[in-house]
Amino acid sequence: MAKHQTKAAHEAVEQAMKNGNEAMKNGMENMTKAYERFAGFGKENVEAYMQSATAFAKAFERINGEVFAFSKQQVEDGVAAFKAVSGAKSLHEAWEVQSDFAKSALDAYVAHATKVNDLVMDAAKQASEPFSARFTALAEVAKDVKPVYPFGKAAE
Repeated sequence: MAKHQTKAAHEAVEQAMKNGNEAMKNGMENMTKAYERFAGFGKENVEAYMQSATAFAKAFERINGEVFAFSKQQVEDGVAAFKAVSGAKSLHEAWEVQSDFAKSALDAYVAHATKVNDLVMDAAKQASEPFSARFTALAEVAKDVKPVYPFGKAAE
């Protein structure tokens, strides 16, 4: 009887070792796959950052171009208004020219501010799109990740 118990214990130990080795092998394979996926995910994150930075740089160039063009136009309009005020034949005429200039300058400023705001919002949208795609990919990866339990399934 002792020999039968020893043989059963030996078989149980062998089975436990076999199960442990199999679990270790599966765990290592899963860990290796997860690392490879993580490394690829990091590379894609860097690419998304570069796309975002490129989109932002292009938008910044457009915004700077708009601001420069607006500033140049405002200076030209200011010089023209100064000449018109200087050439006015009466104080009333000078007042009207100055009032018209002020109104048109304010209208131009509001239109320009709206345009720049639209450009900034568009830039933010374009710059955030690559990151949004990466967050979506991260959510997909997280959804597919299954926990590894080295000693069997955890209690639920």
